[in-house]
Amino acid sequence: MKKTKQVYQGDIFSIEFFVASDGSTPAEEWLDSQPMKMQQKLAALFKMLGDVGKIYNEQKFKHLTGTDQLFEFKADQGRVLCFFFVGKRVILTHGFLKKSDKTPKGEIERAEKMKTEFVSRSK
Repeated sequence: MKKTKQVYQGDIFSIEFFVASDGSTPAEEWLDSQPMKMQQKLAALFKMLGDVGKIYNEQKFKHLTGTDQLFEFKADQGRVLCFFFVGKRVILTHGFLKKSDKTPKGEIERAEKMKTEFVSRSK
């Protein structure tokens, strides 16, 4: 079974959707349900990270403090969580709409669970 599904192959990073053990792709499914404008903003951020290797604007991409190297892409209220993996890969775990200033603990725990599953299946 595939562990990821490629979103964008940049010069620096490959951006990939996490594929769960049941075959679902939570980030892709969430993105598909969002308005086209948000999808386009997030796609532009995926492309930027893939091609440039860094997004300097913390309003668009940032490390989630207190996590095991989780990051979030940000477009309006939409968030897509991710982590970096060996081989210059960025794995997108899932997305959600942020309704408060802090990223909900449940969303961080969900991403950490997916990361743990991905890493254990990659050994």
